[in-house]
Amino acid sequence: MKISEPVRKYNFWLRGGHVVDPSRDIDGIADVLIVNSRIAEPPEDGRIDPGDVREVVDCSGHYVFPGLIDHHVHFSWNTSGIAPDLYCLPSGVTAACDAGSIGTNGFENFVRHRLMPAAATLKASINVASGGLAGAGYMEDVSPELYDVRAMEYLFERYRDYIYGLKLRIGKDISEGKGLRPLEESVRLARMFHTRLSLHATYPLEPLPKIAARMGEGDVLCHTFQAMGPYSILNEAGQVYPEVWEARRRGVLFDSAQGRVHCSFSVARAAIEQGFCPDVISTDLITFSAYQERLFSLPVVMSRFLALGMPLAEVVRCCTQTPARLMGLAGQIGTLRPGALADVAVMKMEERRFEFQDSCGDCLPASRMLLPRMTLKAGRTVWRDIAFTGMMR
Repeated sequence: MKISEPVRKYNFWLRGGHVVDPSRDIDGIADVLIVNSRIAEPPEDGRIDPGDVREVVDCSGHYVFPGLIDHHVHFSWNTSGIAPDLYCLPSGVTAACDAGSIGTNGFENFVRHRLMPAAATLKASINVASGGLAGAGYMEDVSPELYDVRAMEYLFERYRDYIYGLKLRIGKDISEGKGLRPLEESVRLARMFHTRLSLHATYPLEPLPKIAARMGEGDVLCHTFQAMGPYSILNEAGQVYPEVWEARRRGVLFDSAQGRVHCSFSVARAAIEQGFCPDVISTDLITFSAYQERLFSLPVVMSRFLALGMPLAEVVRCCTQTPARLMGLAGQIGTLRPGALADVAVMKMEERRFEFQDSCGDCLPASRMLLPRMTLKAGRTVWRDIAFTGMMR
């Protein structure tokens, strides 16, 4: 005789954790209830019978965040790439944006075979160079006359729900001899398709004020704290350029997109001390940096910005509420608001002394590291540290 499991009112009760949910200005001990795939309203009297819950998880001593969103990652590089769920879910990441790995030539295949099958919520930018990112040592041709505008139009009509925007890379070895024409044409196309442009500008050949001046509301300047070549967001006096501040006031967004070589701790520290924090914190992971020493994962990058002096709630906002809004999914992901998709990251803050190192050779002393313990996606446990049972009755 088959014994059926009794029907429970709640699927999960994440009990007694320190909830940080910037979308609701919550930063303190609280419970999170889940019914099926959604965050549930707590009972009016605040009383919950454990017998009404399929699984009670003791989150005391842990942080409970909305599922993290990695705003800048590459799921394709050198014809391979990172399998989205294998990277995302063990890191507490439940949504991500591919930052222009693929151009118009392969974008439809990329959507159908890399984005659609994933459990994580994924979008991708279309690289304006038709061939996309071929790989290290083989730079794309960003000549505007080679942009395949008709193919872009087809993709926006067919796959807009999966498209984050357009992507362009400029700088040494990529746009030499072309000036800012690729940028100007890419911005024009972004406006034509009612979308944003995300701009990679490391080792830029023009000063950042000239670059930022050509970008508009909703566009994203990636690798905010890069220090390759003669130009960064800091002027000769070590101050953030007034024109960069003005770009932020105009609605241009700044993504840390750390990468292996795209973040100078000295530039980041100086900017943050002046109040110029990133709008978004992301990894820029590629095939040969995921889970590697210098970069590893989004919780490691978050820990770096804690060491640089950003408050935890603002670091979490940069990985939840803000990228959810930019993806057009505010209120659905990046929040623990009742009715939202039940994407949750349970983390432990480990206190110990260690140091990070950037590609410039500078060290960043740190005393805290965020360690993923459990990830829920749409109300289902999709990853769990074997040592974290967290169960209680």
